[in-house]
Amino acid sequence: MSLQMVRFRTDSGTAAEVRSQLAKAFAALHAASPQGVVYTAYSSESGPDSILALEMEEAAENPLAGLPQAAQLRDLISRAVGAPVPPEPFTVVGSYHS
Repeated sequence: MSLQMVRFRTDSGTAAEVRSQLAKAFAALHAASPQGVVYTAYSSESGPDSILALEMEEAAENPLAGLPQAAQLRDLISRAVGAPVPPEPFTVVGSYHS
């Protein structure tokens, strides 16, 4: 499994626009229905921090690479924080699912 995360902080002026573009990216992802992929967006309840997490099975291709809505989201995040925010690879060291 591959895990990539993007962490960023927006100001109150761009937070609503980022959430709106996230909704568009998720709608496009649902329409594409790729297999072997989990994409999750997290937003802090106490501040402007957000995390986007993309988990993919080893054989899966990144479905976000071909979605215009995902490209628009990346551009918006880059503008909101003042620089590109590349994904970081992470390793899962533990997990529990009930």
